[in-house]
Amino acid sequence: MSSFTVSSASRVTARAATRVASTRVRAKTSKFAFAGDRRPRRDVARFASAAGGAEGADPYAVLGVKPDADALAVKKAYNSKQMLYKGEGDKLAAVERAYEAILQAGLSARLSGKGAVDTNVRFADKVIRSKWAPRPCPSPMKDVVVNYGLTMGCALVTLVTPPNMRTLQVTIFAALLMVFRFFVKLVDVDPGPNAVLDPPAAQKHNNARFARSFGVVLGTFVATLFVTFWLPQFFIEVLGLTVPAWVMLHQEVFVSSACGFVLASLVSFYR
Repeated sequence: MSSFTVSSASRVTARAATRVASTRVRAKTSKFAFAGDRRPRRDVARFASAAGGAEGADPYAVLGVKPDADALAVKKAYNSKQMLYKGEGDKLAAVERAYEAILQAGLSARLSGKGAVDTNVRFADKVIRSKWAPRPCPSPMKDVVVNYGLTMGCALVTLVTPPNMRTLQVTIFAALLMVFRFFVKLVDVDPGPNAVLDPPAAQKHNNARFARSFGVVLGTFVATLFVTFWLPQFFIEVLGLTVPAWVMLHQEVFVSSACGFVLASLVSFYR
């Protein structure tokens, strides 16, 4: 066989190999492009399969949350399932795979621009000047109605009490109610470590929530009481001002209404 024939055969073989490689590259590229166009729920299923999940298993169904649930709801469901299946290795492994699949899918959606990024994630580099300062956190409408109903109910009790028997005891009781409501809200929005899996950390976190509830709510109550009760009395006595009798008779009602409104607003729209 001549050298020309050998070189021609080599060139044909090289061109064929190049065409095969190009075809494989195009197939892989189209495959990845198609995967990038999938919806987040399909991404979750893909990550679940990659993590070794069961065929057709839905991570959202495993955790018992809706596909549009936020990160906090997913974390709470994950902690709840861990506590429920403690000691059952297979179920715990399934819960772990489902949780990791949802996290990976959320990260993939954010990187591709398809998923909304939470404000806390977008501005995670912001420095909190004081960890005790109230931060915006609106409550559901039903909780807002309950908060304002409790405080305004206490103000109504003060109103129907005879003027010569009115005190600030009902107002103080309303403040203690708001302390409890604030604590319950912190439990929902800041669940903290699992009490079964890590009891010391959970106890420490719960004590911090309790201290924050008392500090923020009672501090706001004292400040409002100072502005609406003690400060006006100070100016009246020092400056010798004359005020109508009905104002002095209904002072506790004004104070109770103002304190109740401020505390209900604090608990309803802040944390």
